Amino acid sequence: MSLRKAVLQRITPLPSRTPSPNIPHDWPQSPLEPDPDPHQLPAPDEHLASRTKTPDRELMTGSGVVKRWRVNIAEHTASALPAELATVSLSGTVKRDPELWFEDGNIVLLARESAFRVYRGLLTRHSVIFRDLFAMAQPSNSETMESCPVVHISDPPDDLRFLLRALCGLRKFPIIPGERMEFAELAALIRMSHKYHVEDVHSRAMHHFKLYFTNDLSTWDSAGADGNIFLHITPPDAIAAVNLARLTHTDSVLPTALYLCCQLDEELTMGVERPDGTTERLEQRDIELILRGRTELVRASTRGACSICKPNPSAQCVNKGCDRALREILGMMLDGLQKDPIGDIAGYAALDSWEHWIEDVVELWPLCEPCRTMLHTRDMEVRKDVWKHLPQYMGIEVEDWKDPTVAAGK
Repeated sequence: MSLRKAVLQRITPLPSRTPSPNIPHDWPQSPLEPDPDPHQLPAPDEHLASRTKTPDRELMTGSGVVKRWRVNIAEHTASALPAELATVSLSGTVKRDPELWFEDGNIVLLARESAFRVYRGLLTRHSVIFRDLFAMAQPSNSETMESCPVVHISDPPDDLRFLLRALCGLRKFPIIPGERMEFAELAALIRMSHKYHVEDVHSRAMHHFKLYFTNDLSTWDSAGADGNIFLHITPPDAIAAVNLARLTHTDSVLPTALYLCCQLDEELTMGVERPDGTTERLEQRDIELILRGRTELVRASTRGACSICKPNPSAQCVNKGCDRALREILGMMLDGLQKDPIGDIAGYAALDSWEHWIEDVVELWPLCEPCRTMLHTRDMEVRKDVWKHLPQYMGIEVEDWKDPTVAAGK
């Protein structure tokens, strides 16, 4: 048995440190190249540049955090088969995918009871992991389905389907503005492209991911609670966002993702069910960050309310009654805090604008236009201050967090 096959058949193989063409240096790498097989046809991607072995080393991020990758090739392959040919037939349990079954495809991916007949060369061009998996599926020692080698995939069928649709051109990606993608699909693309080292899909998926869970306040404000023009999101999706940020070491996503988790209730402890029946849960360390972050957000909301409602008229005030009106507004706000300390006024949503609240109180206590504008200006200043300190509130260090209180170009 060759060294390569021995490594692939291990239960938990050690990660290779061999760089691959067009793969960032901090991505996990594939195992060693296979020994030449005179009976094997040339792989569709043999024209790619060969990889050069380098000594084992640790992968280190710019912040000095060592990342140790564990790529378990064996978990994707079928269990040991007899030397003779094994055949898998389409039956009541194994069904061909209605969209991803190409009659001229030359390899079958089997994820639970879903079979996908696709093109080996297309997948190996995009993924060194797929290339390694397919190297195991030789006609002499693998299962076949309709004369095609079968590779067993441990991932949920929906996740694999999302990735294959993107690779086969059945999914417009990057997303066209207005044709919003469900967050569950984007999350699957991030997980799968990260796992199988599909660099182009991963970079595009992360681009859309960071457009919503952003480090920039103006970008945050251009989206809504249900997403942006590219992505549809629901509040519980924030849990998956935190886990994806941890998986991909994308710290800039964590402040907003954890902030949205602070707005959740029972999902924090119960988790959220995925389409495949599994449950998405937060790690204990992130639950602790959320609990501490909630305390900081309540304090920030209280400070913000007091700052906005300061009984000081605008320097351009043209109505003598504004001074009394502002004192009444402050008294109403303090009364609300006393009755409900952690409610609408001093809650966890410290980034929410007070715009509608200001318009409501102005209906009760009319203010001149300069004083009304002053309240909206104070609102924006409060939100900028919360955004500036959001990583600190959430217990996360982010190097490229954008401070909205600093003018551009400074």
